[in-house]
Formats: sequence, structure tokens, C-alpha cells
Amino acid sequence: MNMNKGKGLIVGILTILIAAFIVFVVIMQNNFNNPEFAQSELGKVQISSDEENTDKDSNDMNQSTNTTESADDTDEENTEEESVTHSTRNVTVEILNVRSGPGVDYDIAGVVTIDQELEVEDSGDEWVEVTTDEFSGYVNEKYLSEE
Repeated sequence: MNMNKGKGLIVGILTILIAAFIVFVVIMQNNFNNPEFAQSELGKVQISSDEENTDKDSNDMNQSTNTTESADDTDEENTEEESVTHSTRNVTVEILNVRSGPGVDYDIAGVVTIDQELEVEDSGDEWVEVTTDEFSGYVNEKYLSEE
């Protein structure tokens, strides 16, 4: 009878350990899928400075837009289309959020990881448009390898 008690005790302990492991995996999976979890302390500091730069750029753009003629706008659009370069570049940080627009104020469209290849459309701005097999969006160019 002592053998049955010992086996029952071992089975009970193993069952508890398996249940705890399953709970751990579920919690970690939820954290990994959470965009807030993907941002490191460095990323948080960078976001603050990017927001300031984005706000300055937005204000500058609004002021210059108000003073330009519509004919000048057409010329600018043609110049911008001609200056876009296409390349394949790699991610240089562990985890990088891909945004739905060119700035940190936009929603996260997806996440890419270090050394992942991205198709890049670079128009010379700080934020470049990238495309993966699953989604497309914008990332800050400084987190990508040089061409």
C-alpha cells in the first residue's frame, strides 16, 4: 500500500508542475503579443524624442504648406516620386514595432525581429515604408542596416 501512496504523490506533484508550466506559457505568450511588452526602456526614451521631432516636423510642414502655391505642390510630388529608392535591408534591433504611419503616434501594424529582411521604400525621410510577407507599415530608418 505504501507504494500506491508514493506513486499517487508523484503523479499529483507532476500534475501540479504541468499545470503551472501551462499557466506560465500562456502568460508569457500574452506578454509577447502585447505591444507594450515589446518596448524596452531604450525604446521608451526614443519614443519621447521621436514624438518631439515628429511634432516639430508636423508644425514645419503645416507652415510651409500654407505658403506654397498649388503648382509648386505638383512639382514637389513629382520630385518625391522620383527620389524613392527600393532596397532590401535587415532589422538591427531585437524587436522593432512596425507602425501604420510614419511616426510613433500611429498604431502598431506588426512586429519584426533582428536580422529579418524587409523590402524598404526610402524617400529620404526619417521614417521609411517597409513590407514583409504578412504586413506593411513604417519604421524609423535608424533601426535598419545600411543598404
